[in-house]
Amino acid sequence: MTGTEIYQRTAAYERDISTIRLHAPQWKLLLAYDGQRTLAEVALSVDVPFAEALPLTEKFLERKWIEEQPITLDQYLKRTGISTTSPPGAAVPPVVVLHSPKPESAETPAPPVAEKVVMPPPKPQPVPVPVAKTPRGPMKLAAVVDSIISTVGNRSLGQLLVYRVFLRVSPELLLSEDISTIHMVNDPSLIRSAELQRAITNAVQEIVKRPLPESVYAAA
Repeated sequence: MTGTEIYQRTAAYERDISTIRLHAPQWKLLLAYDGQRTLAEVALSVDVPFAEALPLTEKFLERKWIEEQPITLDQYLKRTGISTTSPPGAAVPPVVVLHSPKPESAETPAPPVAEKVVMPPPKPQPVPVPVAKTPRGPMKLAAVVDSIISTVGNRSLGQLLVYRVFLRVSPELLLSEDISTIHMVNDPSLIRSAELQRAITNAVQEIVKRPLPESVYAAA
């Protein structure tokens, strides 16, 4: 639990409300979950130290009085203040000339002509037979999410890692495949765009430091 989670009260809370017995600070925290603010923001708003809010939140989760509220990628970007576009007026880096040949002066003597050596014709080499690769099908978004989360021992940290990966992917590419929300469990989305597949693969390699397994692709 990192403090970035968003919780809201559940139907079980409404059912049990008449029998719930809590101390006043605990009621303040429980009533503050609104499905809009993060756990850290909720704890700050009711003057409950974050270290005390964590075990209380786990207790409320165990009793099913609250549940985590998923958010869309757009909401996450607005929350974190991360911009996916370059700021207006950003400077364009100058062109770097790696090599500029020097003009030959009239006084530069011509290079000596090398003696022509006649080489025997090369022996014909066998033409290798290309090995046909099994065609890949679309990328399964649920399998990508599960693969990223499995790289860490804590599911909450794994979900945060998923957000970091998809922040590296262009929102325009995601929206081109009608992906506006990343579900952490059983996301049914299939990614058919080769460009988006490459972008996700590169982002996973950069953040997680390991390649995606072949199992993230559906059968062709």
